[in-house]
Amino acid sequence: MADLQLELEKAIRVIKIEVSSSEQEELHKELNNFLLWLEPMLDLDTKDTAQVLFRHDAFNVWRKDRVKQGELAELQEAAPNFAGGFYLVPRIFE
Repeated sequence: MADLQLELEKAIRVIKIEVSSSEQEELHKELNNFLLWLEPMLDLDTKDTAQVLFRHDAFNVWRKDRVKQGELAELQEAAPNFAGGFYLVPRIFE
């Protein structure tokens, strides 16, 4: 598969990684094996098959956002941490 070899070389060049010739040969073998495994699935006729978007029949119920007027003092009191005019949230990065 000369096309696969060309595509592999192009991918290596585009993502700018160093790959030795032995590593490139191994990658070529693995990709070729993957394509051989994938080929029968690509040949399946799925024209009359319904597309599966979810694993189950459940669906998300979206609520309508409703704007409510509130007093700033009440909102600040409801916040776990409020200081200097800002709502303080827990740090997620150390």
